[in-house]
Amino acid sequence: MNSITIPSKVHNGTLVNNKGKINNAIKHFEGKEIEIVVKQRKKLRSHPQNSYYFGVIIPLTINAVSDEWGEIWDAHKTHDFYKTMFLYEEVTHYDTGEVIKIPKSSTDNSTIEQEQYHFKCIEFLKEWFNVYVPLPNEHLKIN
Repeated sequence: MNSITIPSKVHNGTLVNNKGKINNAIKHFEGKEIEIVVKQRKKLRSHPQNSYYFGVIIPLTINAVSDEWGEIWDAHKTHDFYKTMFLYEEVTHYDTGEVIKIPKSSTDNSTIEQEQYHFKCIEFLKEWFNVYVPLPNEHLKIN
């Protein structure tokens, strides 16, 4: 067992729920050095958000790149492109001051962070390819 995640809540400076589970989890690491990280829980991106991204934004981008640039991209390359453009961590080299971008995983995005990421991708499609991206649950009429 490498790690255990147990949600809980703090009230008046103490854990409110799952105290027993937490104590039991600690027993699994008897005799080993452990690391305890306490952080605020966030709601991770949702399945509908993921479906919208890979079912709407990515296919529209693949089509736009094909039509405008004459290049054939698959979903993986398109997703990597967007991560490089909009979902990265900047790391600065201590001696030279050079900054590099390291793509992050969208898996760790909160629902709000994922919406912001979608917005950047949608704006890119609009600005670079003049492609309109329908919003989730938007009903379009095709002429």
